[in-house]
Amino acid sequence: MISQDFTSPLLDLQIPEIHISIGNMIPRLLEQTVFEQLAALRKIILILGARQVGKTTLLRAIETRLVGDGRRVRYLNCDVEEDRRAVNTTSRMLLDRLVTGVDAALVDEAQRLDNPGLTLKVLYDLYPQLVVIATGSSSFDLRNRVTDALTGRYLDFAMFPFALGEVLAAADVLSDLALRQPSADALLPDVLLYGLYPEVYLAGDPKTRQLLLAKLVESYLFKDILAFQRIRYSQVIVDLARALAYQISNEVNESELASRLKVDRKTVVSYLDILEKSFVITRLHPFSNNPRREVGKQAKIYFLDLGIRNALIDDFNDLAIRADRGRLWENFLVVERLKHFASRGETIRSHFWRAYGGAEVDYLEESAGGVAAYEFKYGSGSLRAGGEAFRRAYGAAVQLINQDNYLDFVSGSS
Repeated sequence: MISQDFTSPLLDLQIPEIHISIGNMIPRLLEQTVFEQLAALRKIILILGARQVGKTTLLRAIETRLVGDGRRVRYLNCDVEEDRRAVNTTSRMLLDRLVTGVDAALVDEAQRLDNPGLTLKVLYDLYPQLVVIATGSSSFDLRNRVTDALTGRYLDFAMFPFALGEVLAAADVLSDLALRQPSADALLPDVLLYGLYPEVYLAGDPKTRQLLLAKLVESYLFKDILAFQRIRYSQVIVDLARALAYQISNEVNESELASRLKVDRKTVVSYLDILEKSFVITRLHPFSNNPRREVGKQAKIYFLDLGIRNALIDDFNDLAIRADRGRLWENFLVVERLKHFASRGETIRSHFWRAYGGAEVDYLEESAGGVAAYEFKYGSGSLRAGGEAFRRAYGAAVQLINQDNYLDFVSGSS
């Protein structure tokens, strides 16, 4: 059940219980984006994301929609030996047998193939009327193995755990101005503590959620990544992930981490790259047009799911007593913004800003229209002095994002 101890500061309404049974699917925004691209371009579609974020469920939803449009679909799960053997070939005779009478081939967990790039290329080149959609559990593993073979032939999309907007839309309150804000506010404590991995969110009760998150950390972070990447110092990447969990929303010093973990800096840099490409963390790099006045080296670290982060440090204490709730809030806002754009197949150039004098701005986005700047506050309060320093330097006002207006921010409206 969703905790109801967080009341909206705006409306004294009866907040509906927002919980969807595991038998129901929460529609993913990425589904519509995929169909729009299929209609506009002839490309292989790659959907990349961590295990358990819902790639198979999305692929099955796409299959249902294609079948509803009258298309004949071949679904292949490469975790299943028989399916993997059927598609793990570049033989025209064998592929003819596989796709004859088929309009769309859906290849789940394509990184399991011996040469996924070449197999997908052959499907694309030999069968021009065939729709090909493939998923993979590691962009590091799959993208490196398909890029050369599929040059000019594919579009790739990142898939993440549920976005808050997807949950609200499934509960049919997203367009209801009277219920949207209090409903989102009711969800916030659990989202900040347990994240939005589908199985974890749908589980409901805290004990089950904590158990599922512990299993996710053990099986995905500590087993899959180590196996996929053949990491030499397995305990180091475990310790690094935990160290980063204590530093969310902060700049991290690679040399300090190397010293703490007793490895060289190159190892830390390599492992940070693996954690990012395996959809565990994301990094925000500094913005600078004036290197003499601005700090421009260290990145800020965010976890793509706060439940994974809190499981790493085994801290699910109530937000009211947590010293890190401001950093959880910032992590939540940055990642929800990322999910919003990724679900539409859009990329954003995002940064933070800090001057040597101490002035700083939490989050920036660059676009053709200029720079948009934001400061995040979990509670009430006014902009820091850094906002005015940034405005003077770049002519862009800094917008405060707090619990009153965060929904517009995470949905891309501000």
